[in-house]
Amino acid sequence: MADVRALLKAKRQEIRVNHPFASYSTSGQLRCVACGTIVKEGSSWNGHIGSKAHRLNAARLREEEQRRQEQERQAELQRQKRTAAEVEDAEELDAKRRRTSEPEDDEEGGDEGEDEGGRASPAARPTTGFPADFFSDRARAPPPPSSDDGSGGEDAPAAPVAAPAEASAIDQEWARFQAAVVNAPDTHETYERATVMAEPVLAAETPEGFPPAEAQADAAGETRDVVDEGARRRRRELDERELIMDRLMEEEQAQEEADAKVSALKARLEALKRQRQAARAAKTKSGTQ
Repeated sequence: MADVRALLKAKRQEIRVNHPFASYSTSGQLRCVACGTIVKEGSSWNGHIGSKAHRLNAARLREEEQRRQEQERQAELQRQKRTAAEVEDAEELDAKRRRTSEPEDDEEGGDEGEDEGGRASPAARPTTGFPADFFSDRARAPPPPSSDDGSGGEDAPAAPVAAPAEASAIDQEWARFQAAVVNAPDTHETYERATVMAEPVLAAETPEGFPPAEAQADAAGETRDVVDEGARRRRRELDERELIMDRLMEEEQAQEEADAKVSALKARLEALKRQRQAARAAKTKSGTQ
């Protein structure tokens, strides 16, 4: 049994402590990062991390690390939001510039077309008051104006014939028809290149099609609870293992102390026996004299 304990002790001394809070100096001295204290032997490390002070310091370091990670995550989210907002503002500004420049070009082209059409319309207007293709049946069309023969057999210039009131009304109706149907403006192009001005509206915090923020928070909370439960389970197993090791070490130390006491008692008993033998020998010697 003593040989087994000696082997276990030698093996513990040979193994270096592998723990997140354990660090070794250049001289090989073991030190706890969480508490900032020096542990004399590696065998005492399990007892140190099982102490209340070490657990409090370790919990404080974990909380600080979680806060730091949360701050970094929030800063990254804010930076991404600012970048996305800048990109959207730049795209919206470019779109506004394109929309404001295109209508000006269209207005200039439309004015030139109207001038050309205005100059060409008098020549294209028929003199009879009816368009050339107004009657589908040419037999019903009125005959062209004929000029009376003048003296001498020569053709005299035709006198201007005033259009009747009915023809003028038909012309107006035809012009309105052309403006409304034939030459109707392209509303799609008009609205596509239009500049729309509106009051700013606060956008919804949750985009359409995404779950509400409460659901996301609940899902994140459930995930965090699962992670925390796993961490607590691992910590509990580690604590139980450390307690078992501490008990084994205490039992081993108690056994060593008991062995030392037994050895001391044996040595004392041997000394008493020698004293008695010496006293008997002295008494026997004095009796013979």
